[in-house]
Amino acid sequence: MEVKPVIYSDLLRKRSDFNVHRCVVEKALAVSHEDFLELKNHPLRDNDLIAENVDLMYCDSENNFHCLLIYDNEQGDGILIESEGYSYARYAQYIAQAKLIYEEMSQCTQEEIEENIEMEVMQ
Repeated sequence: MEVKPVIYSDLLRKRSDFNVHRCVVEKALAVSHEDFLELKNHPLRDNDLIAENVDLMYCDSENNFHCLLIYDNEQGDGILIESEGYSYARYAQYIAQAKLIYEEMSQCTQEEIEENIEMEVMQ
């Protein structure tokens, strides 16, 4: 039997577009599987990690969202958060394989990241 990749996602029905924002990961935090499930299942509850890092999350004058990435240290998925000054995940997106993406991007320079983005847009 063929083993196929599995990606966890929140598929939205009849999406007219995918209007994405530039999100800068100001800090990434690995948490236990249990703590990640608590955040994933209850994103509107106050969260100590979000509260402790509230000053890192904001939207700047160029419409860049500065975010906190909290990821499951065991499973690897994560949640990208911009709390807008609150202690809960006010703006958030589930990111499959966030740990892998973050670790890979952390190896790159800012110039390499920008070049990759430009190449992807041009294709």
